[in-house]
Amino acid sequence: MPRRSKHHKDNKENQADEQWLQAWDSPVNIGMQKKQGLLNSINDRIDNRQRRRKQLFFIGLSAAAAMLVALFIKMPGGGLQPDKDPWQELASNDSSKKILLEDGSVLWLAPYSTVKVHTDFSKQRSTMLMKGTAFFSVAKDAQHPFTIGVNRQMVTVVGTAFTIRKIDSVDLQLTVKEGKVALNNTSGNKLVTAGQQVLTARAVTGSLQIIDPDAADWWLQQQVRLQNIPLEELLNRIETYYQVKLTHGTIKKNNKVTLTWDLTIPLNENLAVLNTLTGLNIH
Repeated sequence: MPRRSKHHKDNKENQADEQWLQAWDSPVNIGMQKKQGLLNSINDRIDNRQRRRKQLFFIGLSAAAAMLVALFIKMPGGGLQPDKDPWQELASNDSSKKILLEDGSVLWLAPYSTVKVHTDFSKQRSTMLMKGTAFFSVAKDAQHPFTIGVNRQMVTVVGTAFTIRKIDSVDLQLTVKEGKVALNNTSGNKLVTAGQQVLTARAVTGSLQIIDPDAADWWLQQQVRLQNIPLEELLNRIETYYQVKLTHGTIKKNNKVTLTWDLTIPLNENLAVLNTLTGLNIH
């Protein structure tokens, strides 16, 4: 259907104006129906003009908004970019993994373990143990302490070697091979030195245990000869490295065993040798 031209609309409006003038000059000659029709035409014209003004206002507002968005995007740093993650995640699979850090420190992950390292590590020597067990050999730098976050607990060192095991979403186990390590949590600050191990319970540091310093990194060898090792300590090492909870019968504290533990074969094969030597059923 052809659109009516603007000229046609103007003529129609002019005719309506002339009719209103006639009605004004001779109101008695205009019937009620005619008067109502003229009144309706005036109301329609008023509504149409108001509608056109609103449309022009919103069109102008939309154009201004579009210009502001375009200007914002062109400005340096104006793009809506997501914040960059300050952490790099590193993980191991079914075997241990060696990681050389920027400051010369060395990090070993036990199987199925995960850590996060700060991306600006040269300025902020910060890491987080997210899962499993990790051995840290930290390069000495008194000006830049090395920190490891585990759950909501914090381990801080300057230069030392130690292992941390994340037990669950709350607790950890810390075993120190060399130097001193500060553990900070809800129970305060605790200094753990070489040959000591500590466990937390509900994020509270327990009593210090005296252990063989080699317990911290024994699993870094393919085969390790364990001489007259207390059985309880061996089971603790196994659970820490393999991230398992072993089931066994009653074990006497003075029970000791000598064997070669082979980290190149499956756990169940090593346990079979251990059960043969002890007469227990450890699984």
